[in-house]
Amino acid sequence: MAVDPRANLHVFSPDAAEPARHLIFRDWLRAHPDDRDRYRDAKLAAAAEANAAGEHVMEYNARKQAVIREIYGRAFVAAGLLPSG
Repeated sequence: MAVDPRANLHVFSPDAAEPARHLIFRDWLRAHPDDRDRYRDAKLAAAAEANAAGEHVMEYNARKQAVIREIYGRAFVAAGLLPSG
């Protein structure tokens, strides 16, 4: 049995908005290869830096947060959930 987890599991209540938000993000990345690559690069860099520093998942998440927020902004504007500009 592996000591380190190989994935993070997110569990949400049935009425949570998070699953819809995650689907918007997933669909955006599937349709926009540049953002998909940017997200991949941010994840890899955040993981390498957090692992090298002996940090936990919260620090890893903080390292990639700016890229994620930028991508969510574009995806939410395109979905009509935020005003453009």
